[in-house]
Amino acid sequence: MDFSVFDHFEEEVVVIDRNYRIIYANERYARDMGYSSPEEIIGNFCYVVSHHQNEPCEGECHPCPLREIEKCGRSVNVVHTHYTHDNREVPVEICAFPIEGGEKIVQIIRDIKNDKEKYYLFSLSQKLSSVGFLALGIAHQINTPLSTILLALEDLEEKLGSSEELEVIRNAVNTCKDYVDKLLLLVKRNSTRDFVNLQRAVRDSVEILKVYAKDRGVNLEVEGEEEVYILGNETDIRHLVLNLVLNAVQASPPGESVKVRSFREGENWVFVVEDRGPGIEPEELSKIFIPFYQGKNKREGSGLGLAIVDSIVREYGGSIDVRSSPGKGSLFKVSIPLPQLL
Repeated sequence: MDFSVFDHFEEEVVVIDRNYRIIYANERYARDMGYSSPEEIIGNFCYVVSHHQNEPCEGECHPCPLREIEKCGRSVNVVHTHYTHDNREVPVEICAFPIEGGEKIVQIIRDIKNDKEKYYLFSLSQKLSSVGFLALGIAHQINTPLSTILLALEDLEEKLGSSEELEVIRNAVNTCKDYVDKLLLLVKRNSTRDFVNLQRAVRDSVEILKVYAKDRGVNLEVEGEEEVYILGNETDIRHLVLNLVLNAVQASPPGESVKVRSFREGENWVFVVEDRGPGIEPEELSKIFIPFYQGKNKREGSGLGLAIVDSIVREYGGSIDVRSSPGKGSLFKVSIPLPQLL
C-alpha cells in the first residue's frame, strides 16, 4: 500500500506492523513528536517513540491499539498520553484500524488538549486508574501486617493455649484478609486465564457490597444454583458482578431489594440483576454502555461501570439484555457461553 496519501493529512498518521515497529510516519507526526523528519522514527518501535518505554503499552490508561484490534478484529478508538522527544506530555485520541488482513495498523492521532470535553474525560480516566493502583498498593501493605498478626497468634496459642479471646482476634484478622484478597482481585488484572468458579465470584463480589447496601437501606437477595465454571480471568467476572450490582443498589430507594441471580441456562452462564429503581428512559437505553455516560437520573459514579461490563461481556463472546421502563426498575441479564468439554 502506498502510504503517501497520508503525507499531507492535518492529523498525525503512523503505521505499525504486528511487531510494533513503525513502517510509516507523516511529517506532522514527526514534527509534533519533536523530530526533524519521519526518517528518525521509521524502523523504531511505537512504544519507544511515543511513550519512552521498552515494552508495549497496556492497562486502562494506555490500552495498546494493536492488542485491542487483535481482541475485537475491528477499528478502535483509545486515548493516551504521548511523550515527545523533549519529554512534553500530550494527551491524544488515537483512531486505529487494521489493513492488509491485520498485518499492519494505521493510527490517526489527534491532540485533544483543546477539546475540553475529551480532555476532561481523559483526565478523569487517568485519576480513576491512579485510584486503582493506590488501592492495590494499600492492599499489599495491609496484607503484610495481617499475616504477621496471624503468625503471632499461632505463637501465643503454643505458649498460652487456645482461648476465646484469641479466636475472636483470629476471626477478625481473617475477615480483614478476606476483604483485602477480594480487593486485590478487583484491581489487579492480568492476561492469565484459568477455570473460574462463577458462583464463588458472585458471592464474594456481592459480599463486598452488603455493608454499603445496608447503609442505604437496600436489601441484597442472592440466588445461585450449582457451581458453574468458565475459562477466563476471575478479575473480569468480579468486575462485571460488582459494577452491575453496585449500579442496582445506587438506583434503589431505601426499603427496596436488589435481586441477584446466577445460574446455568443451556450452554450459557446467566447472571441477572434486578432493581426497583426509577428505571431508564427509552431514549437512554442505547447510550448506557457509552463510557462516561451517566444519564439524567444518575447521581453517583464515573459513568464507566456499564462500559466496563459491556467490554468484558463482548470479550467473552456473550450478550447483555436490558429491560427497563420509567418507574418500574431495571433488569440486566448477562449471558456468557460456557466451555464445551469433550
